[in-house]
Amino acid sequence: MRMHDFVERLNFSRHIDSDMEEFLNYLVEIIPGANGWRRATEDEDKSGVDYWILRDYGLPPLAIDVKHREFDPIERFGSDDICIETTSIYVGPGKPPWEDAYRKKVGWTLDAARRTDLIVYTWPLPNGRHGRRFWVVYFPFLCHVALKYWRYWAATYGERIVYNKEYKTLCIFVPRSEVEEAIRQCCGGIFTPAQSENNLTLW
Repeated sequence: MRMHDFVERLNFSRHIDSDMEEFLNYLVEIIPGANGWRRATEDEDKSGVDYWILRDYGLPPLAIDVKHREFDPIERFGSDDICIETTSIYVGPGKPPWEDAYRKKVGWTLDAARRTDLIVYTWPLPNGRHGRRFWVVYFPFLCHVALKYWRYWAATYGERIVYNKEYKTLCIFVPRSEVEEAIRQCCGGIFTPAQSENNLTLW
């Protein structure tokens, strides 16, 4: 598996372009009972919501958080990976080893307090083609496997630093197939009391 050898910047922009509008309309089509969507407010955005999928039958809306990447890693690296953000605010030096004492705010992927229902990862199509490649994942399950495996993934793939204006963020780029398999294993099979995992820790 190819390792990324430089810092990747992610664009988690909330700008609604024509592709995003069409994709939100597509989500409305495939979610039973959905009747439309609206953009989240600034305050709602702080709790992990970019858009709401509105529903009939008195059902609450579904909270959507979009993670758009500026390029397709398959095209650039030959690697279909996704971003797992481990640390939203890191105040230590800008090079490893990354020490837990400098982790001041948990990354969005590990944040069980987020309001998000569905994470939508999107990537541009190659050669400037119209449209997006996408993956929709139920956030509570993604959060569960991230909490369970983030240290293993960090040791395997390395945490990468992203510089923002006033702080630094740490992320891991994990093969999507590996995350999908982790979610599959936690969502199906035979349950025994020994499987209970109520003591997951951060740092």
